[in-house]
Amino acid sequence: MQVTVLGASGRTGFHIARLLAAKGHAVRAGLRSRQRAEVLRDLDVEPVVADVTADPEDLVEAFLGSDVVIAAIGAPDPEPASVNLVDRDGSVTAIHAAEKAGVARYIQVSAQFADSPDQGDRLVRSILLAKQLSDLALQKSALTWTIVRPGTLTDGPATGRVKVAGHLEPGRVTRLDVAAVVVGVLGEPLTENRGFDVVSGDFPVGPALAALG
Repeated sequence: MQVTVLGASGRTGFHIARLLAAKGHAVRAGLRSRQRAEVLRDLDVEPVVADVTADPEDLVEAFLGSDVVIAAIGAPDPEPASVNLVDRDGSVTAIHAAEKAGVARYIQVSAQFADSPDQGDRLVRSILLAKQLSDLALQKSALTWTIVRPGTLTDGPATGRVKVAGHLEPGRVTRLDVAAVVVGVLGEPLTENRGFDVVSGDFPVGPALAALG
């Protein structure tokens, strides 16, 4: 399967790209610039410039031939202007580019409470609002979509155990476990055209996703 990972040099996107390559997928690692490719030097991936804030036609070119696009992007700083540029406008641009490129499946890493920003932490309200709009754009698209809404992300070791559901109480989850969930989505039809929260839990990733039905 040909998969393009947006934000592949980021702390979550890197793990997603690594796991996909380890499972034998052909991975295009989407980067804001070629300079960031050094981060991926030990991975069996193809670096490609895919800047969601640049020319949309360049994104279409980067996506051509991909079966799946996985978006794991986020603004480099929490200022509203940066958040809106990347998490809102950039994400929507990427969705439209995927449609134009003929991509079949699109998986978006969002955030817990992006579907109800008023219930989330006020300190990240602007981020949740931006992600809410891009998530809505994905749901309205012609793509087969999945929206993964992780709780507070940590850089701890993988546990291999999570809890997933349409809505969960606030929680934490490691980036490694989120990456495993995102990759697991590819093999679970029950995740198609739906969004769900994910936090640390007691269930292995496969059974947790299968229980969504």
